[in-house]
Amino acid sequence: MSLQYSTTSFAAQNDEAPFKIEELFFSRTDDRGVIAAGNEVFRRVSEYSWEELVGAPHKVIRHPDMPKGVFYILWERIKKGLATGAYVKNRSKDGRYYWVFAIVSPIEGGFVSVRLKPTSKVFESAKAAYAEFLKYEETEGVTPEQSAAAIRAKLRELGFPTYGAFSSYSIAQEMHARDKALARSEDGRLQSLKDLLPTLKSLDEQQKSLFESFAKIRGIPSNMRIVASRLEPAGGPISAISQNYRLMSDEVTNHLGGFRVENGSKSLAESVMVRVYQGLFMMAASRLQREVKTVASEALSRGVEKEGFHHEVDVLTKLLEEYTLEAGNVLMSVFNDVTALTRSAKDLRQLVTGLDSIRVLCRVEAGRLGAQSAALTPVIDQLDTFHVEIDKTLEQILELADRIKTLVEAAMPRSFNGTLQYQAAMAYR
Repeated sequence: MSLQYSTTSFAAQNDEAPFKIEELFFSRTDDRGVIAAGNEVFRRVSEYSWEELVGAPHKVIRHPDMPKGVFYILWERIKKGLATGAYVKNRSKDGRYYWVFAIVSPIEGGFVSVRLKPTSKVFESAKAAYAEFLKYEETEGVTPEQSAAAIRAKLRELGFPTYGAFSSYSIAQEMHARDKALARSEDGRLQSLKDLLPTLKSLDEQQKSLFESFAKIRGIPSNMRIVASRLEPAGGPISAISQNYRLMSDEVTNHLGGFRVENGSKSLAESVMVRVYQGLFMMAASRLQREVKTVASEALSRGVEKEGFHHEVDVLTKLLEEYTLEAGNVLMSVFNDVTALTRSAKDLRQLVTGLDSIRVLCRVEAGRLGAQSAALTPVIDQLDTFHVEIDKTLEQILELADRIKTLVEAAMPRSFNGTLQYQAAMAYR
């Protein structure tokens, strides 16, 4: 008898609980994580009765294969009021497992977790990573906080600056995979936001190139003065040219502040990228929220859900409205910042044109000096190289900024498009 039970238990632990890709489920808890409600799919997949679920801690469905560091990150974020997505392996009452991608949203008095069946390539990578971190926790005896730090370090290695960025990327990939599996057309707004990320990375690279180019010319006025001291009396033409170049290059350098934020600690592109990840999460979450709200409303009308389920539909509706509003506001701020960046780039190009005229004067003066100007040639060559680099970089920045604004406009929720078009028109008045 004992052997038969052991065999059945082992089989169950290695079997997957039935959870179809077209299904969505959700649960609501209080602020301690105690289950208050959910939909019928949640109850069916977990295989508990409502009497067993309501009032039980949500960890009743936790699977031992989950790294504690993942839950540490999840709780750390949602306690700060940050909606967060995570891959989670759960266990049903009979021991079978089921994977979900969960979006946990803080609400008044607790949290709501909406789950879908993950099928993307990111999910496959996450499963392998979870096994590694679980082994790390067990063999090294690290705390959940230490495990969370290791997870974040691994994500940075993979190019995700924060866990939030990874969460955003993952939900977008899961929504795309789900649409494909259900033979639905791709969400154009989500695709526009995904296209924004590599475009912003290119913009950041061009901005860094711009800063590096200007750093190279800081010594040019000094070099010109040294050459001038050998070729002419004090206050001569070359000395005057070097003085003018220094003054204008200082003005240009000061203008570079328009490309930085947070007291110069971040480039504008880096700041915008953080918000694009946030917008991507909110846009994908609002789509999922809209779908689960529809599913819940239909189930309620068919009498599938238990009495009092109207409240859960109201909670989902409110979350949908909040997600849509936040996604629109985030993207609006991105559009405004990139518009400001475009203005800064155009202003900078005009200042560089002024610098270029001084470079031409320097070349004219070198021609007047004839053979004596040999010492000035390296300085002029350096100026020529600098101005070619700057012109090319600024042109690329302007092209990228225009593409970013186009993508943001394409991603904007419909209710925001009119406001966006008005602000775009005002920016060019």
